[in-house]
Amino acid sequence: MVKQNEEDYFSKKEKYIKGRGKQDLEIEYDEVSAKEWLNTIINERKEREENERRNEEIQISERRSQDEIAEQRRQDEIAERRRQDEIEIAEQKRQDEVAERRRQDEIQIAEQKRQDEVAERRRQNEIQIAEQKRQEEIELRKLEYEERKRKDEMEFELQKIRLGAEGRSLNSNYVANQNVNSTQIKPKLEIHHLMQKFNSDENDISLYLIMFERLAKQAEILENTWVTHLLGLLPYDVAQLIAREPDEIANDYGEVKKILLKRYKLTPEKFRQNFFMHNKNLGSTWKNFAYELRNFFNEWVNGVKADSFEKLSDLITDQIKRKVSQEIKDHFIDEWSKLNSPDDLVEKLDDYDTLRSTFRSKQPRKECL
Repeated sequence: MVKQNEEDYFSKKEKYIKGRGKQDLEIEYDEVSAKEWLNTIINERKEREENERRNEEIQISERRSQDEIAEQRRQDEIAERRRQDEIEIAEQKRQDEVAERRRQDEIQIAEQKRQDEVAERRRQNEIQIAEQKRQEEIELRKLEYEERKRKDEMEFELQKIRLGAEGRSLNSNYVANQNVNSTQIKPKLEIHHLMQKFNSDENDISLYLIMFERLAKQAEILENTWVTHLLGLLPYDVAQLIAREPDEIANDYGEVKKILLKRYKLTPEKFRQNFFMHNKNLGSTWKNFAYELRNFFNEWVNGVKADSFEKLSDLITDQIKRKVSQEIKDHFIDEWSKLNSPDDLVEKLDDYDTLRSTFRSKQPRKECL
């Protein structure tokens, strides 16, 4: 509209100028009309600017409204996505809880099954142990029965051997002892009440025989019946070993003693070691200790047959042997136990030293560089 007014103004002005001439128009031009036209133009321009400003405000308002609508839509979308996420999280959590409960149930079921299996195995083991114990008790009763039966048979056999030995001893000594009264024949004490039976795992046969001899003398048991009393204290197999010997050996305590010492491998060398290494037992008297040493010494001397002063002096050999090195002992190992004479021993030792010295002197010496 403002543009239209401006065009009308300029067209009228142009027509007026053309009609009157340029100079006349400028003079005659009415200032009032000019002001009116200018005011009109100014007002129209203001109106136009106002309309443009209003249009801009409307556009800004519309854009702001659209932005608000878009922002609201975006916020709604965000809220919707958040709600959907919360729903999904809640659903996932619920599923996890369900899965966890299922897993816990499976664990409980597996644990219960394992406990049931353990209880079943324990019950089976208890049944097996009870059955095994019952079988062991049955076997133990059988073994006890067999052991009692065997002991009864052994006792019966020992009694037969003892009675046979007593009969042989009484028959062989009847004439010599016919004037001895019954109080002298019967010992004052039963020796099996004074001594336990011999146990090869716990007792030393030499000390056991020493104790037997001392107790037999104290009980005033006749020496020709010692074998009879000793048989009752020996194991069954050893008693049978003696019973199989001829009467003249089985009734001789000295021969029986040799058999026992040989049976348990007590050589003169062993008696020698016992003589030098034996110690006094706690609670024993010095008299008993001296008696034990004397018996070890006698057995040692009798074993090497030192029945004269010259042979007894040969025991010096033992002291010489103690001073000999292991190398020399190994050299004479085959005949070492037979070298009982000190003269023979020192002769061999001197010969060995001489031979070794000669051999060493013949070896070539290393030349010094």
